[in-house]
Amino acid sequence: MSVSTLLSEEEFLNLPDSAGKQELLDGELIELPPATDSHDELAKRIAALLETVVPRSRVWVATAYRFSSQKWLKPDVSVSWPEQPVANDWKQGAPLLAVEVASRGNTPEELEKKRVLYLDNGATEVWVIYPKTHTMLVSRKDSSTHIEAAIDYRCDLIGITVTPAYRTPVR
Repeated sequence: MSVSTLLSEEEFLNLPDSAGKQELLDGELIELPPATDSHDELAKRIAALLETVVPRSRVWVATAYRFSSQKWLKPDVSVSWPEQPVANDWKQGAPLLAVEVASRGNTPEELEKKRVLYLDNGATEVWVIYPKTHTMLVSRKDSSTHIEAAIDYRCDLIGITVTPAYRTPVR
């Protein structure tokens, strides 16, 4: 379970490095334990899939995005916009595509809050991947679709077909 504390943006940016993931949601520090090897391997595989259709310079693993002074998220994998704004060496606003891999430290409420925040701040699509069930929730501003393990999902946004079992993409 995550631990939360209220922080200002300055306090958040001055936190010491952590082995886990740190995000800020409405001033609340969200700390997640270090990712497991299988979690990191899955994020690497998703990034590699995305790099088959998106320039490598736009695919990121665990990169922070600043939405406002009280909202910072670090998706497990993301695809930035071609002209993603950067200020003070931080990516600004939501990525084009955010991918969150559900893990032991995530609560359903936190995942939902992050999914909505990405979409409300300009992400075109959000994938929440559930490794234990080999399913994923694909969300756009106007809809959400739950993809089961045996069903392919065609992401026309970037021109790739994936399955929750994360087989090789089809272009």
